[in-house]
Formats: sequence, C-alpha cells, structure tokens
Amino acid sequence: MYSYYDTEYLGAAHGLSAILQVLIQVPGFLDSDPQSEKLVKDSVDYLLGLQTPEGNFPTALDEIASPRKDEDELVHWCHGAPGVIYLMAVAYQRWKDKKYLESCFKAGELVWNKGLLKKGPGICHGVAGNGYVFLLLYRLTSDRLYLFRAAKFAEFLVEAQFLQEARKPDCPYSLYEGFAGTVCFLADLIEPQKAAFPFQDVFY
Repeated sequence: MYSYYDTEYLGAAHGLSAILQVLIQVPGFLDSDPQSEKLVKDSVDYLLGLQTPEGNFPTALDEIASPRKDEDELVHWCHGAPGVIYLMAVAYQRWKDKKYLESCFKAGELVWNKGLLKKGPGICHGVAGNGYVFLLLYRLTSDRLYLFRAAKFAEFLVEAQFLQEARKPDCPYSLYEGFAGTVCFLADLIEPQKAAFPFQDVFY
C-alpha cells in the first residue's frame, strides 16, 4: 500500500486514487498485462466500497475505523470526492460499468451540497477545484444541469461573502492553490465541452 509521511492517503493530491487513475490511463499498459488490470480494477473497487452514502471518500485508511466528524469532513480535490471522481470517471470509461458512473453522480451531489469552500479560490482545496467536478460531469453526460452548477460556483468566487470570508492562499498565484488554477476553471467555462482539470483530463 502506498503511503506518504507514514499515512496511507486515498485522495488525488498524494494518495491512492491518483496513482490508480494514472495506471489506467497509461496507453496500452492494462491491455498488455491482464494481471495488472485485475489488480488495478480490484483496487478501484476497494476504493469504491469506501464511498459514503452521502458521496464522499475517507482521506486516509485510518479514517475507516475512526471517521471524521461532519464538521471536519474534507470535500476537496486533494482529499475527498472532488478528486476521486476523476478515477471513477476513468474507470467508467475503461470498464463501462455503471457503478463507477453512479459514484460520480453521488460525488457531484456531495459537492453541490458541501463544496463551497472557504479555503480560497484555487483548484486543490478551493471553490474552482470543486467547480471542475461539474464540468467533468457535463462532459460525461451532456446534462446542462452540471453546466449550470459549474457557473454557480464561478459566480460564488465574486460574491461579497466569499471575498470577505475566504482564506488567502499562501501562494496566491500558484496553479493548485492560487489564482492560476481559478483562471483555468473560468476559461474552461467558455468551452465546457473541452474542459479539463489541469493535468487530469480523463477524456483520452
């Protein structure tokens, strides 16, 4: 099992879900090695089994036995459903099993209900990163509901409440934490049929 600083993380920033996503997306890798494909698929299914009824995923394996309190729940690209959704979208495209698509829908509902974050505008743990969830779902389904939701997250970035209460990023111009990622999100709203979270395009 992969670990980072002695913690077995599951999310997209430095956890298992992004590793599995990359393995699925390497051209020809799973096609050439059925045993590896079985191991990867079993691992994806294990992660899928950890999704909560509300749609989120634990941050790390130690949270399975001791789940976070609701008020401490992480709904970020780096930790939680907004990052794991990319793995489930890739799994759906690879294996055509509706259970992965259903996982994406559940993640999307969670983000709609809990995804307006106060950690800033960025894509790692901010509003724009969660807005990308709806652009992904729009590309998966062509359902304009998700395009509407992405636009609402973009609108929130300029709301007075957000501008007054959001935390200022430590690196305000960086891609993942700062405004550079936010600009990517806003630009992708112009052509949503081509939108992709930076370095996470699942439509290959």
